[in-house]
Amino acid sequence: MTKIVKMEGYEIHHPVSDLKQKASKGEGLSLKEIEKRVAKKMDALEAEFLKEIPPVIEAIEDALSRLEKGEGSTIEQKEIFRQGHDLKGMGGSFGYPIMGTIGSGICELTREEFETKNLMLPLIRVHLDLLIYVNANRIKDDTDPKAAPIIAAIENAKAR
Repeated sequence: MTKIVKMEGYEIHHPVSDLKQKASKGEGLSLKEIEKRVAKKMDALEAEFLKEIPPVIEAIEDALSRLEKGEGSTIEQKEIFRQGHDLKGMGGSFGYPIMGTIGSGICELTREEFETKNLMLPLIRVHLDLLIYVNANRIKDDTDPKAAPIIAAIENAKAR
């Protein structure tokens, strides 16, 4: 039966059971089962992330091509930066930190402080080519044997 307490013109209804009685001490999910379910969800998120990489590559390619032809402006520069910034943030989150590193390099090369006419387009192209290769070969990080030349290329593809 619910306990009713009258206080200052109000009625406070206290249910018979409290939280401790409602909490189950039964079986529940095992840690192994929880980890299995989380891994399944993360695999789905990773697949979704990887599905979004080709449109990122295409957006960078389109903007970069316009800049290389002399037809681009700050709009293309900002587009390349935005795509790089997204890669920088999401790469590591979805288990592809090497993509994040490439994205970071793209951001560094297309910062707002640079005038569009002074962008180092060949270095941006190198980063795009690396991204295409990393995506095609599903290179996640520096533990992949195919990563060593990529990491070396990123290190050497910095403005001097």
